[in-house]
Amino acid sequence: MLSNCFHLLHPQPLTQLHILTLPPKFQCKTLAFFHKSPPNTYFPHFLTKIPSGYPRFLGSLCSSSPSSCSASPDEEDLEVELGRLLALLPEEMRQKVGEHPELHQLIEVVMDLGRKPLARFPSGDFVLSELPITVQDLEHATSQVGDFAIDNRAGISRTLHRISAIRNRKGAIIGLTCRVGRAICGSASLLRDLVQDGGSLLLIGPPGVGKTTIIREIARMLANDYKKRVMIVDTSNEIGGDGDIPHSGIGNARRMQVPVSDLQHKVLIEAVENHMPQVIVIDEIGTKLEAMAASTIAQRGIQLVATAHGVTIENLIMNPSLEMLVGGIQSVTLGDEEASRRGVQKTVQERKGPATFSCGVEIISKDELRVHRSLETTVDTILSGRFPNFEVRKIHSRGSEVTTEREIFLHSSLDEEDEYVIEDAPDMADRGFGHIDFTPVVSPNMQEDSMDERIQPRLFVYGLF
Repeated sequence: MLSNCFHLLHPQPLTQLHILTLPPKFQCKTLAFFHKSPPNTYFPHFLTKIPSGYPRFLGSLCSSSPSSCSASPDEEDLEVELGRLLALLPEEMRQKVGEHPELHQLIEVVMDLGRKPLARFPSGDFVLSELPITVQDLEHATSQVGDFAIDNRAGISRTLHRISAIRNRKGAIIGLTCRVGRAICGSASLLRDLVQDGGSLLLIGPPGVGKTTIIREIARMLANDYKKRVMIVDTSNEIGGDGDIPHSGIGNARRMQVPVSDLQHKVLIEAVENHMPQVIVIDEIGTKLEAMAASTIAQRGIQLVATAHGVTIENLIMNPSLEMLVGGIQSVTLGDEEASRRGVQKTVQERKGPATFSCGVEIISKDELRVHRSLETTVDTILSGRFPNFEVRKIHSRGSEVTTEREIFLHSSLDEEDEYVIEDAPDMADRGFGHIDFTPVVSPNMQEDSMDERIQPRLFVYGLF
């Protein structure tokens, strides 16, 4: 029997097709790929929301919760807001941007004195004019935006656009970066299961991958869908937009502006003490004082949603200013017997205390997230020199068809016995939406296993392992 079924040991990855009952234009397919699964592995429920990105149809999709995305700007509002940013440009450049096929995916416009202006799109840079930028061009743009703060950032009232200035040694503006801001409904729905239970969430990623877009949607989701008291501490008015009236993209969430970026940690404590929030949303934690304030807030039982610059969790561990977010790192000297039992040197690094956040998300790109469901476990695993377990969530859009997939990477130690067990699949149907079809196959990690390893076949409800 084993010889007849040996070809099953080299299949394609386990695939689950999950088709929602949506209009044909927005019908979604959900694919899940599971690698090596140890005992008691569970199937996470599948979400069909769309993460951050700039496809034009995103604004038309609604959330899976009872509350729809009506609180976010519709397509017409996005057109108006984009037009207000393009109004900063001279007529010739504005017309050339409007003719570009990727107009609605515009990332930013760069104007440097004496250089050709550039518009940056996902496909690359696009020259807007053969004539270099003049002082008059810069003055025309700066006259239509708000005042530049000490961090050289300004905005356009009631929009999410960010205008950043470059100054010379005398303080005169010689360059502008006009960054497009968008409130995209559904951009955070791949993380809905992580925030709805009240867990604190830390998003890590390099600049430009959509961290602010995601936490803005999380703030709206928590305030509108889950009726929580949400307070946003908005350092540079990027989350709630410029001006005293916040942008509609944050829904019913409230917003506190930070007069000086160096005082953000004080505004965090003030928000907790004065306004009794259930959720605090912070963008760009970057100093030790801010990390300490976030840790203090977490100890008061308040849910935190924050971002930090970095690529992976390891970057936070190695950053002395932000290591407190993951519990802090300390060196510990082990006894001879304990060091021998662990198989390590006598001096090792360990986590000092509890992490400020319960979950961590590494934003790889606008359509790929790497989820660490237990941030403390991930940190402990990294400090012990092993690879942490994580879950990859991806989004693929082809025209009007949106496909999401999840891939779980489970790393086991060498002394653990390899087993391949799948938990009850019917439980998955209770968590998901619509009809579920199961195609039983074997984990691709088994492709390298040979008969010499004596993998015993196991007959389960959904296939042979």
